[in-house]
Amino acid sequence: MKKFVRRAMGVILILCLGLSTAVAADFPRKPVSLIIPMSPGGARDVQCRAFASVAEKLWGQPVIAVNKPGASGIIGMLAAVQAVPDGYTLVGTSTADMCTVEWELANGRDPKVSRKDFIYLGMFTLFPHVLCVPFESPWKSVADLLADAKAKPGIYSFSSSGMHAGTHLPAEYLMDATGLKFRHVPYNGGGPAVSAIVGKHVDFGFATASSCISLILGKKLRALAVTVDKRYSVLPDVPTLDELGIRDCDYLGWVGLFAPLKTPQPVVDTLRQTVKKATEQEAFIKIIEGLGDKVNYRNPDEMAKYLDYESAKISKFLKKMVAQEKEKK
Repeated sequence: MKKFVRRAMGVILILCLGLSTAVAADFPRKPVSLIIPMSPGGARDVQCRAFASVAEKLWGQPVIAVNKPGASGIIGMLAAVQAVPDGYTLVGTSTADMCTVEWELANGRDPKVSRKDFIYLGMFTLFPHVLCVPFESPWKSVADLLADAKAKPGIYSFSSSGMHAGTHLPAEYLMDATGLKFRHVPYNGGGPAVSAIVGKHVDFGFATASSCISLILGKKLRALAVTVDKRYSVLPDVPTLDELGIRDCDYLGWVGLFAPLKTPQPVVDTLRQTVKKATEQEAFIKIIEGLGDKVNYRNPDEMAKYLDYESAKISKFLKKMVAQEKEKK
């Protein structure tokens, strides 16, 4: 009887392995949905759409980008978690998601969704943020901005892609480093946040390179500084905050892809291969560079290592923010 059971189990295992291999070889057999948890126009949106345009040519199937903004990315991430884990629903991820999760943890709350709910597929890019003001702004330098802020504390405002999201944190770093305070005006994504700067609804903001370079070149925005330890080659004339004497403001953004947990491993392997291959395609590189950014592919293991490092850094800063807020009460 035991011998019969072992044989039966062996047959089942072989059939399952054969089915998984067939599924992977056949994947995708229908359109793939790519959830983008922010409004159109930000770095995550434009880069994920660039991937979709290349991936559908590699697969011979449509890749449909679907914007699901709200709650600083949480709504879209939850939609991905709740999807059937078959590889046909992916989610574009970015620094914003990590910041939101770490904010919840810093406040002693369990996040509704986190990186633990997903499988890493790969990273497209790694980039600095740009401190931007309207082109007609009287501020020609960071020194001008800080001088006015010191003279009129709490008067000037900045936009972000959402509360505790990707472009909110560099402004908090700036306030912490300088001791100055600005009013925060959050939006549902990087695109609307940048539009708010152009439209002079706010006085300044931090933006990803891909969402602001064309506006800088078109003289709709003026770049005052970048959040990286050395000058960004795309904006060689723009100083870093560090070289201006404003320390501890280094901050990089990233965009990549996740799949829901329990996605079959053969399908995950196919997805990971496609992410890598897509970032090597001239069409993808051309789109990213045309947006003023650079492709900086990282495989799933490298992606996980970087996110662990950056998450620890962000967590430490946000816990400090929470402690300071509690002291004021």
